[in-house]
Amino acid sequence: MGRSQRKHISLLAVLLVLAWSAVAAGTSYAAEGGRGETARLVQQQIMPPLAVLKGEEKKEDEIYADVFYEPSDIMQGNRTGHWNEITTLFAYTHQNVRSYIFVSQLERFDDKDYTGNYGSYINMKNSYLHYEVGFGWKVDYIYKMQTMLEYGHKLYENLFWQMGYTWRNYSTHDTHLVYPGLIYYFGDSYISSDWGVIYKEHSSTGFMGIFKGNFAITKALNLYGGVAVGQRLYDIFELKACKENGYILFTGLNYKFFKNWSARFGISYGTEEPKFIKRSLDFGLSLKF
Repeated sequence: MGRSQRKHISLLAVLLVLAWSAVAAGTSYAAEGGRGETARLVQQQIMPPLAVLKGEEKKEDEIYADVFYEPSDIMQGNRTGHWNEITTLFAYTHQNVRSYIFVSQLERFDDKDYTGNYGSYINMKNSYLHYEVGFGWKVDYIYKMQTMLEYGHKLYENLFWQMGYTWRNYSTHDTHLVYPGLIYYFGDSYISSDWGVIYKEHSSTGFMGIFKGNFAITKALNLYGGVAVGQRLYDIFELKACKENGYILFTGLNYKFFKNWSARFGISYGTEEPKFIKRSLDFGLSLKF
């Protein structure tokens, strides 16, 4: 094993220990049921690179594989437990289209739900279109069907506007999320902000704001983070929106160890009234073929 490889592996071990220590430093919390799909959407990091939006297409096709694992401790009221998520994703990029498919297992207490999703980013000069469709099976709390549609377009130089819509069908109701926002690119980094309106059938409407970014520190290291504040981020108690105020803080890093593979490490903290807390550690491995 070369000196460079030993250095990379040592850094990986240190980062993992630090991330775990940050999560374990507080009291261990956990919760029962709940959905949390809006919270998952808040933390998504995939965005079209500026080079692609300017029409600089890649000549070679690329295949990706990604494995993601997030263990969480939850507190809801006086009850504690665990939420765990395992997701496996495969993606294929051809010229200006990146298509992907992923399957997730979401375990909450003794219930295990599963989802399968397919989507694509269609990147055009100065704009992009993103769609995703999915469904759940063995459903206890997750959606039965989901559809997402996003569109972004250049507003001025490296500033883009975007508009997104997500529909989810549950066993008892449907939810609709609309989120207009802005994205600003600088170099290989970007920051974005969104304002969301969440409508739940047979109930009240909620609102939220999201700010997040991804920063290229070196060619190998990217740092990301963000915050979301508002209502129905988790919708654990299924109350009126004004009684479900909360926030989510998340941060982490992506580090490219070798040419075709990289690792991700992150931590997050989320809370929602009247009494819900979620503390998570997440990590993943990405390969490019």
